[in-house]
Parts: sequence; structure tokens; C-alpha cells
Amino acid sequence: MFFNKEKIKNFSENDFNFLKVKIKVNYIEITLNRPEKKNALNLGMINELALCTDYANQKDSIRAVVYKSTGEVFCSGLDLVDFKEKESRIQLADIFNKLYKPKLVVLEGDVYAGGILIVACANYVISKNNIKLSLSEVKRGLFPFQVMDSLLRTMPKRAVIDWCIRGKEMNAMECQKLNLIQETDSKDLYIKANNWLADIVKMSPNAIKSGLKTYEELYIDNNSIKKLNQELKKLKKSKDFIEGINAFKGKRKPKWNM
Repeated sequence: MFFNKEKIKNFSENDFNFLKVKIKVNYIEITLNRPEKKNALNLGMINELALCTDYANQKDSIRAVVYKSTGEVFCSGLDLVDFKEKESRIQLADIFNKLYKPKLVVLEGDVYAGGILIVACANYVISKNNIKLSLSEVKRGLFPFQVMDSLLRTMPKRAVIDWCIRGKEMNAMECQKLNLIQETDSKDLYIKANNWLADIVKMSPNAIKSGLKTYEELYIDNNSIKKLNQELKKLKKSKDFIEGINAFKGKRKPKWNM
């Protein structure tokens, strides 16, 4: 667990500043709600997402977790200005890898950088046809280590590495061919989402929880993730990262240290 039992027990009394959280009959709906910052993941949003994971894991009535967003961008990744000098005690990947309930992502906005980790960690992704996804870390002097780790369990390895090192943009249809997105549609996203939820609630919750937990234990290497995070910390101290952030803030092309 990320938080103590008392905080989880009082979940409904919590004030969410960066999420909209709705507890439905048999699932929880989490909406990223920082549209003015393109739903960038700051420390506060990460803590709120982690609390939702704790709650969903502890609450038997929660059969699934649905992730949505407000605004034109689903998530633009980590708030690099916020994380330039701060560290989160909670690893973003752990929030989703250690959530032992089926996870559905509904994409109605574009996804950038670390936001793709949420998509990669989901069990099912339904997207609008015109959505764009981009791994832009290398443009900021970083490398998408955690995202890469998650993508390698979903997409072909060569396609993952190519995406990471080129920082290119792909559309939803291309990502569907690479198994990152399961369904695309122009208008009936919520019909498809409800169909998926209907299938999930028919199944044994205990069996699903056991299966997802076992998958996490067998196929997600915490030592590898630790190593990847160590490499990320090194890059955050590099001249390229400083230049990448300054170029981003100045809306100019970076001048890399050669």
C-alpha cells in the first residue's frame, strides 16, 4: 500500500485537486483533471492516483478501474518543471502495476511522454480514431525508461526501441496495429467501454485479482525498474536535461551538449 489504512478508510472524505473521482456501482471512474496543464502529472496528481489504487485494491465492490481525462490532452507526461528539483516517493509505474483490478483507459485526447505509461499499463484501451501518441522525452534530454519497460510487455521490442529513440508521433490506428490500443472508434467509445465493463463484472473477482497479482509478480521485475529509475535520475542531472527544459520553456530548439 502507498498510504495507511486510515487514509484509505476515509477515502470518500478526501478532497481531490487534480482528479475527478466517481465511485460507481461496481467500478471506480478516475478522470485526470488538470486541463490547463494538459493533465501533466505533478506530485499531487501522482499521490491522488496512488490513493485511488489503494482504495480499489482494498474495496471488494470495485471490480474495475476506468481512466479518462478532461481537455484536449489525455496526459502530457510528468510535469518536468515540478520534477526538475523534486522527487516522488511513489513510482508512477507502481500505481498501475500494483493495481490488481482490471484497468480500462478511454482516450479522447492526445497522449505524450509519461502519459503513455498509463496507456501501456492498462488491460484494455479504447480510443478515438484521431488521437495522437508521442514519446517526446528524447527531445527534452531524457529517455522514457519506465514507459519503455511497460511497452516491452505489450508491443514488439524493435518497435518500442524505435519509438523511444526517435520520439516520433503515432496515431491511434498505428498503435492499434502494434497492440497498444485494442479498439478505435469515432463516436461510440462509451458503448464499447460499457460492453467491456459488462464482461468484467460477469467474471470471478477473486480469480481476476489472483491472476493480475501473479502476473505482476512473475513478469514485472522490480529490480529492473529500480535500475531504470536510477538511470533516469542521472539524466535529470545532465546538461542535456537542463537545456531540454530551458528550450521547452523558451519554445525553441535545444542545443545539445556534444
